[in-house]
Amino acid sequence: MLTLSGCTGLPRYQEVQTQYSLPTPASLSTATIVLLEPVFPGKPFDEVVSDNVIGAMWNPEESQQIGFTQHYGDTLAKHGPQLALLAMLPPNIAIGMAASGQAGSFNVSSRIMIPYGRYITSNLRDVLASASRESVVCTDDACVQSALKSKANSQLIQVQFTKFSVAENKANTLTLIVEGTATSVSNGRTKSVEIRQSIVDRSITAEGSFHSDFLRTMNKMANEISSSVAQQIYTLAGQGG
Repeated sequence: MLTLSGCTGLPRYQEVQTQYSLPTPASLSTATIVLLEPVFPGKPFDEVVSDNVIGAMWNPEESQQIGFTQHYGDTLAKHGPQLALLAMLPPNIAIGMAASGQAGSFNVSSRIMIPYGRYITSNLRDVLASASRESVVCTDDACVQSALKSKANSQLIQVQFTKFSVAENKANTLTLIVEGTATSVSNGRTKSVEIRQSIVDRSITAEGSFHSDFLRTMNKMANEISSSVAQQIYTLAGQGG
């Protein structure tokens, strides 16, 4: 992937630019507290990233950027500590997909990285803030307990993500997949829904053939899928309040 003119052998990243991309929802009548549960124990959800080589990993620095590195096999050794974290994950998260559809090897030509945690957290905060000033998005239990104490008659939604996938199944395209479960607790009632959203074989060259065009397209795709995930969580919040 990403073998067009001007990109060979260079890392290309840009700062995350989040933007909720769906229509503004109706107001919520009940204060809503959403806990985005850690994927890695003790590590904030918004610092989770995923790529097409390793899969999901915790990396605070990389969670601030989106992009790709070519000839990634030469630099994979730098990520040895991240590989150790894979043992802590369920298999459906831990499995990464290799570039150009060649699974089962870390010797790949390119690494494509999406900071799912940052995009989902930011877009969820945006959509809930537009629906209710009383809503809070938390990434740890301390935040949840503080919010529950200050907001009477609130509902709690706990979101557990079970799959993040980044793949290039066809040349110069991206496939992004997010899956999980959201559970609401309100007035003694509990309701769970499956969270599923995907973008399949979307062209990375839709806006041009330069690395800046690729990055712009990737940023739009990340906002699109995370906005849809945020909307699904919001829909559950609306059903509870």
